[in-house]
Amino acid sequence: MIALISFDNAMSIERKIAEKLNLNYIEKERFGCRTNSYSDDSLEPLTDYDYYIDDLIKTEVDDKTFYFKEEGDDKPIDSYHLYTKPKKDLDYVYIEKENNLVDLEDFALKCMYGYRITKCIKSEEPSVNNIKALLNKVEEKTNNINKTLDILHNQSFNDKTNVHVGGGLMVTYNDLMLKENCCTDVLQSTINNGWRIIAVCVQSDQRRPDYILGRYNLDKDITVRDEQFAKREEKLNNR
Repeated sequence: MIALISFDNAMSIERKIAEKLNLNYIEKERFGCRTNSYSDDSLEPLTDYDYYIDDLIKTEVDDKTFYFKEEGDDKPIDSYHLYTKPKKDLDYVYIEKENNLVDLEDFALKCMYGYRITKCIKSEEPSVNNIKALLNKVEEKTNNINKTLDILHNQSFNDKTNVHVGGGLMVTYNDLMLKENCCTDVLQSTINNGWRIIAVCVQSDQRRPDYILGRYNLDKDITVRDEQFAKREEKLNNR
């Protein structure tokens, strides 16, 4: 969707941000802040008549401060043309306030500046650029999914001891069992019947470990417990 937008104000921003937003920008040699401003957010492009106060000669007269271009000048620089240098030495460019043409679907997700839409046109057929943008979004989402899967793997598997760590699956178990001093054959038979190992407890006084196992048992679902509770309540009421 192609849109013509206007920002709340003209802006001086980093070149890499302007390119990320696919904005047309204007090259300016110098940028500065008004002397009463202390934030790079208020950067303005400078003209030939604007000066950095650090490059001027400072003079105090009757508790007033004046700035001159050179020693011996009679006329001080008007305060309107006085600026401070940006706090950060970055590559800035100038963005005009009006008539900025953008791909709104991509721009709206990335822009952190205030703006309004002047005109908007929806493309009837996908262009090559739209298809590329769509493929980039698909690739980005795929990468995010892969990162999430890696995180889940790292959280559910201990690489140092090569054992699984109990995760969300454990909350589905509603039937638990303890197998004490259990041999491998008995344990395998139990696993074949739907039980899953929750914990292995090695004991100091026996040859084999104890196993805590769990499984989901439909007969012990919440509906069955509700029926049992209802029966107990009915008996109490009949007394």
